Amino acid sequence: MEYIAKVTLYHNTKGLIKEGQTVELTKEEVAEYDKDYFNDLFEAVGAEETEETEDGEDKPKTKSKGKKTEEPAE
Repeated sequence: MEYIAKVTLYHNTKGLIKEGQTVELTKEEVAEYDKDYFNDLFEAVGAEETEETEDGEDKPKTKSKGKKTEEPAE
């Protein structure tokens, strides 16, 4: 799958990857990273539009902005 680097970094098999550069990473290469750390380093190409589900189908990606707060009942 293709990813865009958010920062300049060195990858052990790809070498120097500059910020904004698109790279092809396998599932095994992605699995080497902690999920949160990987998300800080890379963004999937086209991630804003769809998100692949486990059964291979694309679905609209939902974004949450902050925590929902419950208002106390009066």
